[in-house]
Amino acid sequence: MALHKYQILFVLSLILLATGCKHRKKNSISESQQTQKELVVYCENSMLGLILNLKEQFEIQYNCKVRVQNDCAQNLMDLISYTGKGDLYIPSSTATFEKFYQETGQALMDSVFIGYNSLTFMVKKGNPKKFDGRFSSLLKDKYSLIIANPETSSIGSETRKLLQSQNVYDRLLPKIVALTSDSKGLIKELKNDKVDIVIDWESNYFVNGNRNYVDVIKPDLQNNLHIPIFATSLSCSSEPVLTKAFLKFTSTQLNENRLSKYGFTKRKTIIF
Repeated sequence: MALHKYQILFVLSLILLATGCKHRKKNSISESQQTQKELVVYCENSMLGLILNLKEQFEIQYNCKVRVQNDCAQNLMDLISYTGKGDLYIPSSTATFEKFYQETGQALMDSVFIGYNSLTFMVKKGNPKKFDGRFSSLLKDKYSLIIANPETSSIGSETRKLLQSQNVYDRLLPKIVALTSDSKGLIKELKNDKVDIVIDWESNYFVNGNRNYVDVIKPDLQNNLHIPIFATSLSCSSEPVLTKAFLKFTSTQLNENRLSKYGFTKRKTIIF
């Protein structure tokens, strides 16, 4: 009888011990989750694949959470203005930097050079309309064209600059079929047979299987147009130390081999 009583006490002790261990484990996990730092990164859509690739490695190395918000530049600035929160801003070019404070109330702080973007013509696979890449040819009635909105996106702003430099922008406007909010909708219009030509980031050719649907036609320019990309920290950052670490990490991790997989480069002469 005494032995039986000791067995019962022993089993109860084990149950209490196990319960206590589970409780401590739950507390430990809860504390870990509560203390895990988080970065909020705003990036334009064309930068998303590259930033998501960096995010996974950075989260593991720094035991943190990186939350990525992607959209056109104007929507990102509106979001920053509305929330007053965020740590990094990574657009597809520097086109919005000058008006950033006016639009958001926040200042751009530290920055690192990521690489170069380049603009190119894209046509349906096989180039059925035989577009030759000349800016003057865009004015022909046989071609329909869509570009990104210069007021809402980096690509739209850079496209306007490019067409203005070739003295065709004002003459093209009446025949442009539509304006997309950013680069995201350009190739979609080609795929849906809504248009013959778009001006897009060359990097978009390398994502989402786009090379199966479109061909790249290099602009008839003396020199390739290289547009620099920078990642910048925000004055409203709640994690300035971790934000600086992300900038440094970005700078060291983005070698030419990694960039080229997403259609970017750090070289002035682009070779893919």
